[in-house]
Amino acid sequence: MKLVDFYPSLGSFRRGESVQLIFELTAEEPGQASIHLSITHLAEPAAEFDIPISVRPGSQEISFDWQPSEDSPRGFGASAYLARLPTERGETMWTAFDVLDNWTDYPRYGFLCDFGPDRKDIEQVLDKLLKYHINGLQFYDWQYRHDQLFPSQPEYSDPLGRPSSLGTIEAFIGAAHQRHMAAMPYLAIYAASKDFAQSHASWALYNEKGSPYFFEDFLGLMDPSAGSPWSLHLLDQCRQITEKLRFDGFHVDQYGEPRSGFTSSGSSVNLPDAFVGFVNALKARHPDEAVTFNAVKNWPIESLARASLDFLYIELWPSTPSYRDVVRVISEARSKSGGKPVVIAIYLPADRPNNIRLADALILSSGATRIELGENERLLADAYFPKHEAVGDDLRRTLRAYCDFAVRYGELIGPRAEDLASLEPILPDGIWSVSRRTDRRIAINLVNMRGLGDAGWGEQHPSPDPLKEFMVRVPLREGIRQVHYASPDGSDPSMIPASWRSDGQSVEIEIPQLEFWSLILIETISG
Repeated sequence: MKLVDFYPSLGSFRRGESVQLIFELTAEEPGQASIHLSITHLAEPAAEFDIPISVRPGSQEISFDWQPSEDSPRGFGASAYLARLPTERGETMWTAFDVLDNWTDYPRYGFLCDFGPDRKDIEQVLDKLLKYHINGLQFYDWQYRHDQLFPSQPEYSDPLGRPSSLGTIEAFIGAAHQRHMAAMPYLAIYAASKDFAQSHASWALYNEKGSPYFFEDFLGLMDPSAGSPWSLHLLDQCRQITEKLRFDGFHVDQYGEPRSGFTSSGSSVNLPDAFVGFVNALKARHPDEAVTFNAVKNWPIESLARASLDFLYIELWPSTPSYRDVVRVISEARSKSGGKPVVIAIYLPADRPNNIRLADALILSSGATRIELGENERLLADAYFPKHEAVGDDLRRTLRAYCDFAVRYGELIGPRAEDLASLEPILPDGIWSVSRRTDRRIAINLVNMRGLGDAGWGEQHPSPDPLKEFMVRVPLREGIRQVHYASPDGSDPSMIPASWRSDGQSVEIEIPQLEFWSLILIETISG
């Protein structure tokens, strides 16, 4: 008899809703046992249970419900092990879950990109993503054409000829909703099929020489200015899909280039203004649906940060090469938008686990999340999503541990926490810090860059040099109640008490080890 896994039944829970945990077990013969379950909130215990169970031979699932208090949205950690006798205890397993008012308060984006008519694995695909706490799904290239989103037939080919089915899309939407995962349809703000663009030449976007823009010779680019025939056409396409499909919002894309253009009559088109005008009009028409827009290469973030977006989506390319750039981009986007959540898209192959761990540590520490996993736990490794890659067992365990950690401590490091750039801890060489604050809690993320020099996130590099038993000095005059330490890199992600001493001007904290990412929690007496 063995506890194989456990995880929450939903991507995120809503305030007042019962939390259900799913336990996967296997047994060679029938028997009696108990599951010991512990639930914690930050460093404090929240609940503890011994759940008696009866098992039959083979694999099976058992669920358990728990009702959290209706406090402000928060994250929880959970551990469980299987016990048959007082002295017989199985391996401890870990998961996390959180309670949110809305999924866009802490968007954790996954992706789907295969809507073929023969899919039989829809439930399994989404159940796998539950283990990573995905609460929003980008339906990538689901549409019939860029200029005609909804197909005229139940089965059709997408713009690149892949077979697709409305039945599959509807089944994915329904299964996503059952798991509190929002379904977000992809659309491009100015892309149209080549035939459509050529037959609507007066709607197109032109360069300074008066030639129409094309993208990769199969799409024409259209003028997205507010009130233009194309923008009104696309807004109507969005209306049609919300009337026919139960999508939860809109994921609007652009291609990063061009950054300027002209109408067919030669008038200049301000593309940042056009982007903002379109998303504002879209949100005004669909106030209850989520809207996000891709800031390709972080452009034009100054305009988009002021738009009616529910969260920012920023696609970074090697033109923004350093890890520090990633932190800066997130910090500036949050500051310019008044603290809106940020989703980062970067494309890293599965054979670069060190890059993935460091990028994820810095993104999550900075209050953002990364679109990273989708179809059958596969990795988003290319801007064309169907080129996803398989993930090995080691990387899969790491990604799950990091997702658990982010959800468990989301109050400390998620979008609601305040950026605390003014706090500059004194650290050993090569250790970076990202500090956040919420009420009387200060969270200091330590990210290990030792031995990596100026390595960029897109450049393959070794793991950082680990560090053990070192001190961190934090300039802090506030009274301190307690200090804890946690990391997703070890076998136990729980908060453990840290040794510390304060002289009234600063606090010295002893850290047992740092592999990639660790978190210090300082709880102050006043804040």
